[in-house]
Amino acid sequence: MKTFAITGATQGVGYFAAEELARRGHHVVLLGRSVEKLNRALISITEQVPDASTSRILLDLTSNESIASAAASLSARERLDGVLLNAAHVSPGAHREQDSEGRELTMSTNHLGHFELTAQLMDALVATKPALDGEAPEKSRVVAVGSLATRIYPFDLEDWQSTHLYEPKRAYAASKHALEMFTFELDRRLQAAGAPAEALVVDPGIPVNGATPPRTGVSEPTAWQRFASRLAGPFAHGKHRAAAIAVHALTSDAVAGGDYLGPARTLRGTPVKLDKPATQRDRERAARLWHLSEASTSATFRLSETVS
Repeated sequence: MKTFAITGATQGVGYFAAEELARRGHHVVLLGRSVEKLNRALISITEQVPDASTSRILLDLTSNESIASAAASLSARERLDGVLLNAAHVSPGAHREQDSEGRELTMSTNHLGHFELTAQLMDALVATKPALDGEAPEKSRVVAVGSLATRIYPFDLEDWQSTHLYEPKRAYAASKHALEMFTFELDRRLQAAGAPAEALVVDPGIPVNGATPPRTGVSEPTAWQRFASRLAGPFAHGKHRAAAIAVHALTSDAVAGGDYLGPARTLRGTPVKLDKPATQRDRERAARLWHLSEASTSATFRLSETVS
C-alpha cells in the first residue's frame, strides 16, 4: 500500500483527490488547519469508500512550528510515496496581509509554506521503499497544483511578495507562479542529484462547485451553483474532475518529472501534457526565486547530502 499526503485535503480538489486515492487502495494522509474539517473529510471518505485507509495531520502552512510538526509526523511513517501541494489561499483580501513572519499571506500559504514543507520531507521522499507486489521501487512524486492564473497575469520577481504593488488577483497569480517555478526547479535539482524522486505541476482548469458531486459537510452545491455550472458547461468542470488530473500526476506511469499536466480542453477535460509557460522555463529566474524562498523561510534543500 502506497502512502500519499495532501495539503488542503478537507475540501475541493484536495478532498476529491484523497477520496480517489483511497478508492484505489492507497493510504491517504489528509493535512489541513481545522480538526473539525479534517474529521468531516475523513467521515465523508469512509462513506464513499468503506475500506479506506486514511489518517489526518494538522497543518498551518503559515506557521513554521506547524510545518515542522507535520513534516516530522509524515517522516516517521514507513513510507511516503507522494505529496500533493494543493492547499491555497484563493481569495486574498482587498488589502495586503502578512503572516506572523511578515511575509505576504497569499505567497506564504500557497508557495513558501509548501517550499518549507517539501524541504523537510526530502529525506522521507528519497528514502528507499520496499517494493510492492514484487515490482521495482518507484520514484516518489511531488505534485503541485498550479493555476490558469499564471497564464493570465505576469510575474514580477522584483516585487514577488507584492510589497510595492498589491492587487488580490495578481497576488494570487504570483503565488502560483512561484509554486510552479519552484516545483520545476525542484525536479531539475532532483535529477541532477540522482534522487529517486521527481516533481511535476498540474493545472486544474476551472473547477466549480456546481458541477461537483455532493459530499455531506464537504461539498454541498446550492441550486444556484448547479444552475450556473450548466451555463458554464464548456468552460468549467467539477472539482472531482480537476482532482483526477492531480491523481493521474501522482500515480500514472505515463508521466514523469518536469511534466506539466492540464485538462484536454484547456479549461476542462481529461489530463494531457501541456507546454510549460515561458515563465516556468526560465531557469535563471527559478534559481533566483529559490534563493529568495530559502531566505524567507528556514528551509534548506541539501539534495546531494540527502541522496548520499
